[in-house]
Amino acid sequence: MINTIAKKICLIIFFLIVSVNVFAQSKIPFERSIMLGLEQSYHFRWDKAEDIFRDVIKKYPDRPEGYHYLSGIYVWFYLSSKDKNDLNIFTTYSDSAIEKGLELLELNPDDDVLLCLVGSNYSYRAIAFASAENYLDAVWAGKKSDSFLNDAIEINPERYDAYLGLGLYNFAAGQTPGAFRWVLKLTGMGGDKELGIRYIKLAADEGNYTKTEAQYYYSQITQDYTDATYYLTNLVNKYPENILFKYSLASLNIKERKLDAAEKILIKIVNRDDEKFDQVIAFSNFLIGDVFYKKNEYDSAIIHYKKFLQTTPDNDYTGIAAYRLGVSYEIMDLRDSAIVYFGSCENGNMDLDDDIYAKRKGSIYFKRTLSENEITVIKAANMIESGNYSGAYDSLTSALKKITGNKLKAEAYLYLNEAAFNLGKYNESLSLASAALKTEVMEEKWILPYACYYASRANYFLGDIVAANYFIEQAEDYDDYDYQNKLKTLLYSLRQKEQL
Repeated sequence: MINTIAKKICLIIFFLIVSVNVFAQSKIPFERSIMLGLEQSYHFRWDKAEDIFRDVIKKYPDRPEGYHYLSGIYVWFYLSSKDKNDLNIFTTYSDSAIEKGLELLELNPDDDVLLCLVGSNYSYRAIAFASAENYLDAVWAGKKSDSFLNDAIEINPERYDAYLGLGLYNFAAGQTPGAFRWVLKLTGMGGDKELGIRYIKLAADEGNYTKTEAQYYYSQITQDYTDATYYLTNLVNKYPENILFKYSLASLNIKERKLDAAEKILIKIVNRDDEKFDQVIAFSNFLIGDVFYKKNEYDSAIIHYKKFLQTTPDNDYTGIAAYRLGVSYEIMDLRDSAIVYFGSCENGNMDLDDDIYAKRKGSIYFKRTLSENEITVIKAANMIESGNYSGAYDSLTSALKKITGNKLKAEAYLYLNEAAFNLGKYNESLSLASAALKTEVMEEKWILPYACYYASRANYFLGDIVAANYFIEQAEDYDDYDYQNKLKTLLYSLRQKEQL
């Protein structure tokens, strides 16, 4: 779930990233003003940034740069608030930036600086239109962006800042779900995830004005948590007012199971009053709810999940929040309240794995209570998410002696496998994953492909690459199960590690 939220937040931060400073090696007279405006933006000092870019427009009305960077501010606003007025303002400034840029390109079509700027502004439009669910316009804008940025690096291969936009485009298009690939084919577009990662890394290593931004985005796609923590910590220290960078660091902390560190960051975010970024604040309440839920502190989790549901501007993750509220009330023996939230699990976004899972499970527990063994397994799973592997190991080992149902037994095997793995018990981890694979799981179809992944991971750490490869191939044969996107990412990361 964190990966998915992080992707949404990354969608917002994308515009900071693609607003590349295309003046890396030029000496235009307002370069310093543009750089200062960008720094103010990174610091979330929006009024100051706007004043600087408006001054650039006033002094250089026939240049595209002031319009371009000012449009970037409003697309930030729109992505968080979904205020149509912000979208309209963005579109107005974007139109002007592209118009001015194209006029100058007619005089000098080989100006790689202008090509990079126009391509970057089309990147703005692609994601803004996609967020507004105007997908055809978004695809065409993406194609324009790709064309202008490729022209820029063809003229000047050392225009490293352009590689960031190209990398982000390729990475995103390379992960387009099958149901939407027809749109890309219709426009003759495609994406290469591997190429995208390489381009982003190139910008992170060699970029000039985009180095910081490229390092941020690389931190979001790398599976190396050490690298990601290094980059994000530096960004947060440099731009302490930037709640998007802070949110990303907190999300990473949760993935690393450092819940206390995440809580400290998130509490500071939710105590801010920033109406333009109310979605980030709402998501922060959601993650605080997750922190307490994973700590098995259900009364505190309830408070923040409710705040999230009360403040979020859309229905993303409302299903999973309702589900965890239902579980929390159920564990606290408040069945009437649990029923209310289990009944609302179906209201989430059915494009999201978490909300799809919540709808299915919520419908089950709406009709019946959780058993004592189910509650034990949930609590143990939360212990794992909080880094308490020994506690989870002991709890699940004891619980398996009492569990009779195959579905719950297989689920307990998987969680115990995870605890054993993190305790360095790789042989036992492999045995437990294999035990899950031999169990009839019925409607919990996710258990078998995940068991294959865990078996592959254990074999890798035991040095049996052939077996590891076999289980990856087995996992890839499954489809139509919960959290399929998450597993694809895990399998990709394991393949890269094993070079299978």
